[in-house]
Amino acid sequence: MTLDRGLQDEFAELFLAGDSTAAIDRSRDVINDGMAPLDFFRNVFTPVMAQIGSKFGRLEIFMPELVTSADVAKDVSEQVIQPLVSESDGAALKRGTVLMASVKGDMHDIGKNMVVLMLNVNGFDVIDMGVDVGPREIIDRAREIHADIVGLSSLMTTSMPYMKEVVELVEGFGLKDDFAVIVGGAPITPEYSQEIGADAFGRDAIEAVDKCIDLIGMKQSNE
Repeated sequence: MTLDRGLQDEFAELFLAGDSTAAIDRSRDVINDGMAPLDFFRNVFTPVMAQIGSKFGRLEIFMPELVTSADVAKDVSEQVIQPLVSESDGAALKRGTVLMASVKGDMHDIGKNMVVLMLNVNGFDVIDMGVDVGPREIIDRAREIHADIVGLSSLMTTSMPYMKEVVELVEGFGLKDDFAVIVGGAPITPEYSQEIGADAFGRDAIEAVDKCIDLIGMKQSNE
């Protein structure tokens, strides 16, 4: 455990430094020295992302550092961890499938893209539908890919009603047991999330990941 904590601190520094090459090389060294790729993912990679998220939440780092570390983490995941994990262990890397979209009438995607990136590096399969996506399109796509979670983003008050429409369609089609709905964006509040019947609210990319992990855990416990 002490060794893992030391590696976590080391990799947190590498991720925050933004040096993908150094982080990739060091990841390969650790795995070549005997740590299984899946153990590296569980005991080093995932705790490092949680550690960085906590720093962001405490305002010890800011959005540029968060984006930088997420980019490095994505490179390590794609170039080291995923290729080395055997097919039999591959499912253990994936927490679930999340469908993301900025709802109809909203052309903003910076916040959504950050959530997508953070979900990816935290072990989720993410399908990104982009911006200005209608409620029925979202529902149809979620059913098609068997999504576990639908994430809705809005940065404009004029597009917020479409979030409500998505939730109403979920209920109307009897899909509450199929996937959960999480909402977020600058004008969205916990109160609005509750008002429209969403399953969760994410204040930022870090909280969105935490809430998605919770939602997946609840779904799996109910299956």
